[in-house]
Parts: sequence; C-alpha cells; structure tokens
Amino acid sequence: MIGPAGDSAEAARVPRRAILAGGAALLYSARLRAEDGAEVLEAIARARAPVRTLRGPFTQVRTIGLLVADIRSRGTLSLLRPDRLRWQLEPPDDVTFWVGPEGLAYRSAHDQGRAGPASPRIASALDDIRTVLGGDLSRLRERWRLVVLRHDATGAELQAEAREAPAGVPRSMSFALAADLVRPTRVTLVVGARDRTVIDFGELAINAPIDEASMRPPS
Repeated sequence: MIGPAGDSAEAARVPRRAILAGGAALLYSARLRAEDGAEVLEAIARARAPVRTLRGPFTQVRTIGLLVADIRSRGTLSLLRPDRLRWQLEPPDDVTFWVGPEGLAYRSAHDQGRAGPASPRIASALDDIRTVLGGDLSRLRERWRLVVLRHDATGAELQAEAREAPAGVPRSMSFALAADLVRPTRVTLVVGARDRTVIDFGELAINAPIDEASMRPPS
C-alpha cells in the first residue's frame, strides 16, 4: 500500500470510473461503426440497383508460398446481374470460368468441366466473390464479418473476415470501390499467410451490351 488508506481508496475508485467510461465509449464507437456500415451497404445497393452489366479488364497477381515467383495473369471480367459471372484469363493461362446458379464451369485449351452446387466450399467462395463484384453485399454477413474501412468522396473500402475458413478457400477479403460505388478497383483474397491473390481492375464499362449466351458455359 502506498500513501494513506483514504488516498488509496480514492485512487482505486478513479481507475474504475475511467474503465467504465472507456468501456461505454468503446461500445458507443462500435455501435456507431455498425450503423455507418449499414448506411454504406445501403448506399452501395442503391448505386448497383440500375446496373445490368459490368465488363472490363483486370490484372491478377497470385502469391503462393511454395513458389519463388508470383503468378501474373490478365483477363476480362463480364458480370450479368443478378447472378452470372464470366472470368476469362488470357494466354498463357488461357482458361475461362463461368459462375451461375447451376454452379461452376471452366474451359481451357485442353480441358473443360463442371463443379455443381453440391461442392459447397467452392460454390460458397465463388458466390461470395460474385457478390463482392456486383451483388447484394449484405448477403456476405451470412459467412463473413464485414467492416467498412473507408467511405469518402473517392469511394469505399471494406474488409471481410470469414466466420469459418476451411482449407483452400479465402479466410479474408478486402475490396475497394470507385466513387460511383459500383465499379470495383481492387480485390484482395487471402487464403493463408503466404497465399493471396490481388486483382486490380481497369476501366470497367457499366451496362455495356453483353452476349447473354457467352455468360453460360458451352454444352
């Protein structure tokens, strides 16, 4: 004990008051962030409502811990709302992926195949990516803890942490949107400490014509 007993008792009361005040401030701050997050999601939903298609180029850089060099790819994104995504990688990758209600399909120069909705881990991950690019972001809360990192005149940035992260699927995602809250500018998918993919988007056209037949995999 240091100092008189009365001083000690008063000193004990002050930290308790400070802790209670600090705790209340933290709870208020967390509630405020949650409310702000809901407002941002509503603003993004309003901005996306009139969008039918989204199309344009991207570059993709994947880092895998076991490889010395990163894997760099270029491609074209085609999105047909509400539920179809075409992800085409240029040579030397030379592969196209289709994501739709019927599941995942792919075609390369040498192979093609399908993974239906019965593959829950793959289907869930791809559905989440499609949602990030042009869907209803509130749906992410079913599998992700969603936080708004930034919302200003230049756009918005959000972070999502997986509630459960099975091996081989992303455990976190971050994504930035342009000022119109429609066009993604960057998406980062983190699978492990040394396994991530960073996707940067070029100029994406909104509501440009898209051949709907091209949004479905070949029979």
